Amino acid sequence: MNWHELSANWDHTVGKLQTWFPALDRSRLADPPRDSRALTRHIADMHELTVEEARDALQDFMHREDLARRATELASQ
Repeated sequence: MNWHELSANWDHTVGKLQTWFPALDRSRLADPPRDSRALTRHIADMHELTVEEARDALQDFMHREDLARRATELASQ
């Protein structure tokens, strides 16, 4: 999953993000952040993480979502 995929379906994605990052402020995330750095900073601030830790956690989330999407696609073939 890349930033375009994450932000294109924001209403769906933000719910999944909140499962991984429960302290996210949904009111500040009504619209997708302008880029992944802004979301990374928000995750870091809300979860008492460094920016590097938040970036790694967001990348893990995006990778897991990509794997889940691929598994679903394979299962439907």
